[in-house]
Amino acid sequence: MAIRKFRLFLASGLEKEEQWLTAMSAKGLHMKKYKLGFYTFEEDKNKAFVYQIDFQRLATGDYIQLYEDAGWNYVDQSIGLFHYFRTDASNEAVPKIYSDYESVMETYKGMIRFYLIMFAFLLLSQVGALVTWKGYALQIFTTAFAGVVVVLYIYMLIALKRKINFYKRN
Repeated sequence: MAIRKFRLFLASGLEKEEQWLTAMSAKGLHMKKYKLGFYTFEEDKNKAFVYQIDFQRLATGDYIQLYEDAGWNYVDQSIGLFHYFRTDASNEAVPKIYSDYESVMETYKGMIRFYLIMFAFLLLSQVGALVTWKGYALQIFTTAFAGVVVVLYIYMLIALKRKINFYKRN
């Protein structure tokens, strides 16, 4: 039986999302699909998985095969950039997808580059609203909503930069 749950995570919180998915799996709910904050789970109390998420722009068949050869099964993707993998929780021999600091740092740098481009497009999209400002309720609402998104972007970018700095120091 498929169970759907809604939950949002920022890109800077990949570890939290991985922990949540792993905890859900320990309860017998295993991620099957992801789309726009909605997770679809299949229920099986006899299994438990550990989840890892990878940020990769060019995910080819060879890329997926590389992880499957290392013991990780491909589950799904989000916006073609975040790729969900899992392995049996009892399989302690399977290493993390990224265990060296340099790889982790490069992943976060790639996220920052992607989200800075998206952030620039968001800001540019608001120029028209500001130039044609009439004070209509819809303009106020969309500007307020864009303001909230800008604050979230800034928070996420700062969090990603802090993670990069952490890995640089260690």
